[in-house]
Amino acid sequence: MRQSHVARERFRRLLAHLGGDTRRAARLSETFLDHLSTRGDRLPGCRRTLERLGRRYRLGVVTNGIDRVQRSRLKAARLEPFFETVVTSEDCGFAKPDPRILHVALRALGLAPRQAVYVGDDPRVDGRAAARAGVAFCWMDRGTETGRGRAPRRRVTDLRALEDLL
Repeated sequence: MRQSHVARERFRRLLAHLGGDTRRAARLSETFLDHLSTRGDRLPGCRRTLERLGRRYRLGVVTNGIDRVQRSRLKAARLEPFFETVVTSEDCGFAKPDPRILHVALRALGLAPRQAVYVGDDPRVDGRAAARAGVAFCWMDRGTETGRGRAPRRRVTDLRALEDLL
């Protein structure tokens, strides 16, 4: 199922739960995605960190997000020039924790798994994908996790710490 259908289904279920008109789900979903696409949110120090890391490493994005939304958000944040590849689950057909999404990115970057580090904000989904792909994983802990399970060995809480780690 394409992710745009998943997004639409989420709104259909929400409307059904709230007793609303479920026929509005498609329009609400599109409006939400259109607005989300314009968001260029960045972590503090993001551009500086990407500039520095980009001098030493090949950078890519791997996301379970909707292709048009993720690409638009990178553009809105003015971050797209930093990344050699952007791999979305919608475009490649694999979603984390399936390791094949990381394999697509590795092929695009011309890297072997042992040459890469995957930085993600979900230790279960991102960490599992990295482990299955044979890629080192670093958890970007932004304080949003519930703490279930064992924390990954490599953990940072801000981009400066990530830069220091790498």
